[in-house]
Amino acid sequence: MKRSISSADLAMKMMAFRPASPDVAAVNKLVEFARGYLAGHGVFTRVERLKGRKVLWAATGPGRVQPLVFNAHLDVVPQDEASARIGVRGGWLYGRGSGDCLGNAAVLCNLLIACRGNARVGALFSTDEEIGGHTTALMLERGYAGSFIVVLDAGGLKPHLVIAQKGILTLRLSARGRSGHGSAPWKCDNALDRLIDGYLKIRTLFPPVRDGDTWHTTCAATQCDAGTHVYNRIPDRADMVLNIRWTDADTPGDIIRRIKAVSGLAVERIELSPMVGTDPDAAAIRMLRLHMARALRRPVSLIRMNGATDARHFAKLRVPVVATSIPYEGAHASIERASLSGMARYERILTDFARIFAPSGRAGQ
Repeated sequence: MKRSISSADLAMKMMAFRPASPDVAAVNKLVEFARGYLAGHGVFTRVERLKGRKVLWAATGPGRVQPLVFNAHLDVVPQDEASARIGVRGGWLYGRGSGDCLGNAAVLCNLLIACRGNARVGALFSTDEEIGGHTTALMLERGYAGSFIVVLDAGGLKPHLVIAQKGILTLRLSARGRSGHGSAPWKCDNALDRLIDGYLKIRTLFPPVRDGDTWHTTCAATQCDAGTHVYNRIPDRADMVLNIRWTDADTPGDIIRRIKAVSGLAVERIELSPMVGTDPDAAAIRMLRLHMARALRRPVSLIRMNGATDARHFAKLRVPVVATSIPYEGAHASIERASLSGMARYERILTDFARIFAPSGRAGQ
């Protein structure tokens, strides 16, 4: 049987595939690489498909259900020239995916290898987390599950467990008017003006948020299109996309109603993901938190996350779900980097936890 390589070296091999979410071929090649690596070390693997996109399940034994299930994703956001440069400098692994999320995926691969024969552990390696996580939803529909879910996808340098994350509500705002020449705006009904006026009113519904007090519903304009590619035409239509992150203080229906009422614009719902919250006093979570704190010799914070992970899909299992991560910073940025010592440390900590939480016995069915 082959000898495993370090998680850092494995992560660099994974990063070399450049598996940006839209590049299904590159993502699928990485799935096959990861599958081969794991199977070559005696780990049970299964590949499923969603519209041509491969998804990897791996476990220390056969079956779609294991007591402890980890999750990491094998896709990354598209990279620029700087983030495409993979390298090790000063104790850090640099490059796209070093932290989000191929560094975590590499740690998870070696955890499975180390737990083979002494713990009952599964891992779901999703392949479209950056664009919605539909592959995770598919795997759950096909019966892959666990009694405790640990998502390895929550950036930061300090030890933490994510016990809640905001829901996502994506809306398209639309305004209609009457087009004409830019030299005679009084003869037109500028749809872009209507859109801007409506958006400014919408902004008053979402008070500013500051660092240290971020658990509030937020709204960000992320796209705008007036359907014209010349400078002197007044548009008769204009659209804007809003990315709203909502908390338990609001409901998507109420948010949509308020936006329609204040803006006078047409509103279309594009995407809705649930808010995720788990009981911090659940026995599994308390056990993991205590184990991490003892191993790291420092407190492990319980936090609520503004971003979203595949935890949004696991929530439907109604079991404890938390997120954590190897120490890294700069997700989606050109300076993304992961701590090499942190990768090795978290691999040991999570492997030891798996052996304690789900000791070897009869494999999942």
